[in-house]
Amino acid sequence: MPEVRPRYISAGSRLESPGISPNGARAVFQARGEIVTVPAEKGDPRNLTNTPGTMERDPAWSPDGKTIAYFSDESGEYALHLRPQDGKGETVKVPLGDQPTFYFSPRWSPDSTKLAYSDAHLAFWYVDIATKKPVRVDKDRIWGALGGAMTWSPDSKWLAYEKTLANYMGAVFLHSLESGRRPT
Repeated sequence: MPEVRPRYISAGSRLESPGISPNGARAVFQARGEIVTVPAEKGDPRNLTNTPGTMERDPAWSPDGKTIAYFSDESGEYALHLRPQDGKGETVKVPLGDQPTFYFSPRWSPDSTKLAYSDAHLAFWYVDIATKKPVRVDKDRIWGALGGAMTWSPDSKWLAYEKTLANYMGAVFLHSLESGRRPT
């Protein structure tokens, strides 16, 4: 497979948050509040949301290639929406957190069953798609250089994230999904 290099789109085109499907056949973008996929070579673009007056953002393609996750303010507060990548079928809507806020950086687990994200209150979260129950992992003390980014272990059982210590130095933390806490 040829190397895929990210191509940055100018701000004037209003395409943001690019992502490539696992098989490389399509790309996903946020475009003026809509979630759109476009083919790599032949085919038509798909507007997955088509919701004027609603802001959808931060699309993320699942590793199994079936679903695109994004944040939507359709209800008046941001929620996680899960949409089949082909645009067919129902959108699954997952309420997030325990207080209204702005959410960032959805990251799929490698097994495509969970999503990690962060919020404007500096909290780190994940949600199991089957239960639709958000779990707060931790909270940072200041906005870090990574902006609350988290990453999954290959077996989808651990989350790693950067957090600021009391001395304002950054450190990497691990969270076990099985035990619900950090290792000692």
